Amino acid sequence: MDRPEHLDDVTGAREAGGEAVRQALAGSGEVQDAATQSGLPLRPVYTPADIAGLDYLRDLGFPGEFPFTRGTRAAGYRTKEWTRRQVIGLGTAEETNERLRYMISQGQAGFSVCGMGYANYDSDSEHALGFVGRGGVWIDTLADMETLLEGIDMRTVTINQIGYSIPILAMILAVAERRGIAWAELRGTTQNCVQPGGEGPARHGNGAVDILEFCTREMPLWNSASISVRNTRDQGCTAPQEVAFGCFQGAYTLAAGVARGLDAGRLAGRISFFLSAENDFLEEVAKYRAMRRLWARLVRERFAVTDPRACMLRFHVQTSAINLTRQQPLNNVVRATLHALAAVLGGAQSMSVNSFDEVLATPTRAAATLSLRTQQILAHESGVTKVVDPLGGSYCVEALTGQLEEAARTLLAELEALPERDAFRRMEETTRDEAYRRQRAIDRGEIKVVGVNCFADAAEDDEGAPHIEVQRYDPTWRDKQIERLAAARRRCDPARAAAASARLHAAYRARENIVPPMIEAVTASLSIGEIARIREAALGEPFQPTTWNFGR
Repeated sequence: MDRPEHLDDVTGAREAGGEAVRQALAGSGEVQDAATQSGLPLRPVYTPADIAGLDYLRDLGFPGEFPFTRGTRAAGYRTKEWTRRQVIGLGTAEETNERLRYMISQGQAGFSVCGMGYANYDSDSEHALGFVGRGGVWIDTLADMETLLEGIDMRTVTINQIGYSIPILAMILAVAERRGIAWAELRGTTQNCVQPGGEGPARHGNGAVDILEFCTREMPLWNSASISVRNTRDQGCTAPQEVAFGCFQGAYTLAAGVARGLDAGRLAGRISFFLSAENDFLEEVAKYRAMRRLWARLVRERFAVTDPRACMLRFHVQTSAINLTRQQPLNNVVRATLHALAAVLGGAQSMSVNSFDEVLATPTRAAATLSLRTQQILAHESGVTKVVDPLGGSYCVEALTGQLEEAARTLLAELEALPERDAFRRMEETTRDEAYRRQRAIDRGEIKVVGVNCFADAAEDDEGAPHIEVQRYDPTWRDKQIERLAAARRRCDPARAAAASARLHAAYRARENIVPPMIEAVTASLSIGEIARIREAALGEPFQPTTWNFGR
C-alpha cells in the first residue's frame, strides 16, 4: 500500500508535538523514557505516523477474517460471549462437585478442574501425605470421576482438563460412555502439548501424540491440545516470550500430529492455547492481537492450511497469579478485573478470573462467586462487548501489536534454529532469568506493587487490614478419600482388572496408542497409582513420586 500523502505532514506534526511533550515532561521532572512491563519502548504520545507501515487489509482486516488480528468472530461478543470457566478443585470429589454445581447455577458455562490426581501414586501412599485435599481435588479411580461429574450435563457444559494426564482423560470418556453419551458429542479441552520423546518420526510411545491422534479421530469437537504458556508467564517470562513460546510449542505439536499421519488443517482447528493476563493493560491487549496474527500466518505458511478457520488462534485466559499479593489482598479484586478486561478487549474465547484470596488458600465460595460476578459485570454492564475489537485502530495499540509480533517472531526464529531439546531448555532458562530480573526490579522499587513496596499498611493499622476468611483445610478429607479408594478396590473385579492390566502393559511395550487400553484400565477400576506402576514395569522407568505430569 502506498504511503498516504498526509503522513508526511503528520510526521512533522508528531515531531513538533513530541517536542512539546518532552518539554512538559522535562518541566515536571518526569522520566521521559518509558517502556512496557516487558521492556518494549513506549512513546508518550502516538500519531498515525507510528503505524505508517500498517497495511489495513494485510495486517488487520475485518473481525472474523484472516489474519484474525481483530478477532475470530465477525460479530465478536454480540452473538457469542466468552465462556466463563472458573477453576474449581477442593477436597475430595464430593466437595468439588458441590462447588461446581453451585457455580453452574450462578451462571458458569464451563469448568476447569484443578489437581485431578496427576501424581504417580494413590491417596493412601506415604507420598500423598500433605497433598490430598490441598490445592485441588484428588482423583484415585473412576468412582471419583463419577462423583465429580454427578448431576453435570456433559452434553452442554464444556470440560477443561487442567494438567496432562491420560488416565484422567480416559475417566472422563468412561463416564460419558456409561451415561450413553457419544464421545463425538463431548466438548472440552485437554491440557496437552507435545514434547521431545517417542520412537521414530511418528513418535510412537509419546502419550501427547496419542491424545492428538485419538481425539482427532474419535472426538471432533474436543480440543486435543491446549498449549499452556500461562504458567510459564506466571513463572516470569515476558509478553513477547509468552507469544513466541506458545507459537513454538503449538507448531511443534502440530508438526508431531502431522508426522503421525493427521491432517494439518483438521488438527490445527482443535489446537487451543492457555494464556495469561498481566498488569500492563495496553501491552496485554496488544499481545493477544499480535499472537492471533502470528499464529494465523504461521499455520498457513508453514503447514499449507488453506481453511481460514483452521488458522484461528483460540485461547483461554486465566488472570495472573504472580501479581496477587497476600498484603492488602482485597487489592487483588482490582488487579484481576483489569486483567480480565484486557482479555475481553483482546478477544478471549474463554476465561477464568483468579479470586482475591487465592494467594492465601483455595478460594472460598464467596470469593469464587465474586470472580464469576466480575466476568458477568464486564459482559453485561461495562459496554465493551457492544463493539468488536473496540481498541482496534488505536495508534498506540496497533503500534504495540506490531512491536510484539516482531519481537515474538525474532524469538521464535531463535528457538527453531536450536535442536529440539535445547529449544525447550532455552525456554526454561529464559523464564528463570526473567523471573529473577522481575523480582530484582520489585525489590529495588522499579516495579511498583501497591501494598507491598509502596502504600503499604502500617504495622499498627488494624483497621486498614480487614480480616479475610480463608478456606480451611479439613483433615478428614484425606481419611475420606482413602476410604473411597479402599471401597473401590473392594468392588473391583480381580479377573477384569488383571486382564486390563495385562492389556495396558502390552500396549506400553508395543508403543501402541495408549488411550483405548487406558479407557479399559480405568473402567476396570484400576487406580492412578496402579496404572503408574504398570507403565513403569512395561518401560523400565523408575518410580518418581514427585512427578506431577504423569503419562509422557
